[in-house]
Amino acid sequence: MTRKNIEERLKQEMQQNIPNKDALWQKIENRLPEQPVSQPVRRTIRMTSGSRFLTVAACLLLVIAGMRFVSTTRTLNQTESIPMDAESAAPAEEAGGEAAGEMPEDNAEVSSAQNAVQAMPETNSAQEPLKYQNLNVPHEKPIASMVNLSRLGTDGEYFSEDEILKQTQLFIDVKVLNGYQDSESGKMHYTLQILDVYGGELSQEEIKLETESAYILEQNHEYVLPVTADFNLAYECAPQIEKTQDNKLVIPNGWYTLMQSDNTPVLYDSYGIDDYFYDRMYLTKDLNLDLLIQKWESL
Repeated sequence: MTRKNIEERLKQEMQQNIPNKDALWQKIENRLPEQPVSQPVRRTIRMTSGSRFLTVAACLLLVIAGMRFVSTTRTLNQTESIPMDAESAAPAEEAGGEAAGEMPEDNAEVSSAQNAVQAMPETNSAQEPLKYQNLNVPHEKPIASMVNLSRLGTDGEYFSEDEILKQTQLFIDVKVLNGYQDSESGKMHYTLQILDVYGGELSQEEIKLETESAYILEQNHEYVLPVTADFNLAYECAPQIEKTQDNKLVIPNGWYTLMQSDNTPVLYDSYGIDDYFYDRMYLTKDLNLDLLIQKWESL
């Protein structure tokens, strides 16, 4: 028998000789001195000024990062909520659609008007406008003072330089000798002295003109009129091109070819509550008229 076997046998015999092991261990624990109960230790962390600054900075970074995340999330959500074709949707009317009369339904005319707006040269909107009363033109109104404007109109036309040039047969430089309003039809009748002709020739020195335009051609004033083959006005929805006595032109802003340089806004005489052009008139050089004639001849 080895030593290890002897030790194992002694342990077994000792275990067998103990009558109640649990009672024995209970007696031993009762005789042991009372042990203090261990308490958790609380550690106090003291922050120096440097560590306190770093902590505050870290908090700020967390706040900023959170705000950026929220902003990015909202932007993504809004982008997803926009229909795919929203950016391609066009507004029903452009700013120029407030002209006297309704916009024409013909797409070609609308496109021409939009091209005119895009091609129009920029003017200095901050420039102080001139008053028509201060321009170098006669200021007596013998014809306009006798006219009933409520019987005249613009036929719902929309001003388009390209369309006007297409139906223009001649440009005539005229001086108004006299004019009156027909008491029955309400139309205006003018006698015009021909001073010059652009794009053709005329044998007569005077012509008669009949129109329903509310923009009066005043006596002793000089105008450059685009007229059709039967000597009607090529447009009636805006003031006609007027020449001043110091060789300048007073024009509505629809004549963008005439507005190539040196444009000064003009406050025009108003022709009724529906007048669209009284604050859309400009004073420009008469040399620009050559550009308009060249464009018209090239059509």
